[in-house]
Amino acid sequence: MKRFRINIALLLAGIIISTATATWLFISGCWPQGCFMLITAAICIAALIHLQSRLIGIMSAFVKSLEMSDTTMRVEADGDRELKAMSESMNRISELYNDNMREMQTRKLYYDRVLKIMTHEMRNGITPIVAISADMLTHPERYQGKALTEASVLMHSQAEGIRTFLDSYYNLTHLPEPKLEEVRAGDYFQSLKKIYLAELQRRDIPEETVSYTIPEDMILNIDISLMNQVMMNLLRNALDALPPDGGNVNVVLSISDSRPYLTVTDNGSGMTKEVVDSLFTPFFTTKPNGSGVGLAISRQIILKHEGDIRVQSQLGKGTTVSITL
Repeated sequence: MKRFRINIALLLAGIIISTATATWLFISGCWPQGCFMLITAAICIAALIHLQSRLIGIMSAFVKSLEMSDTTMRVEADGDRELKAMSESMNRISELYNDNMREMQTRKLYYDRVLKIMTHEMRNGITPIVAISADMLTHPERYQGKALTEASVLMHSQAEGIRTFLDSYYNLTHLPEPKLEEVRAGDYFQSLKKIYLAELQRRDIPEETVSYTIPEDMILNIDISLMNQVMMNLLRNALDALPPDGGNVNVVLSISDSRPYLTVTDNGSGMTKEVVDSLFTPFFTTKPNGSGVGLAISRQIILKHEGDIRVQSQLGKGTTVSITL
């Protein structure tokens, strides 16, 4: 913009000097020279108007693109280097603005969906309690001995379900801030294998079902406890997806764009696109006894590590979860 301001200043100076000189020449009787200076002043005025019009055009296009949230609209400025730089900056601002607007809309849909699920689950849990307690108040004579015990057990079970549900939501929204420490990848995954061995033994699954490709000396900057929570969740999900007659899970750590890149791949049942799109929504689950918060919590943990987590899946062929740290 410095050059643009200099151009305007020079044109203004040219207008003032040309006008003043023309006036002096006319007073002195030098009409041809005076007319020439007036033409020069007129050219400077036209050039100034042209510059101002281009600036106004750029600003108008920029504001219009923001108003319309139109990512395809472009602010164009050819010729003047300063105006071109300004237009490129405005285009970047417009893209960032539209990206932020889309993210806000996505978040709104996300939280609306979470609220809908929570409301549904809470209503399902509370309805039997309300029905039984109302019947107990209306017909207390029905609830003696075994009937009273059964009603109390049912209400207690429903209340426990609601508490478990709320505890899951609390864990999702009250994750601690990660305490990052540098650890060798080889050491970390050796420790993880020992923790995970109990899960494999509980399921009576051979240890070689899960294979690891790990650069031993790579340094990871992670919260070990939180990352264990993520990895255990991903590995359990991978085992759940394997076919009854066997399968395998591959854990691979590498470098992508100078950042640690971790994948957990299984050759299990896979998922549809609709299921994949809902995986990180709290309380969404395809498992009969699943809480639906495991992947949502894992995503929050990875985000707190300033990373990213993505899922790719093909029905009948398997799933890959990718984590960038």
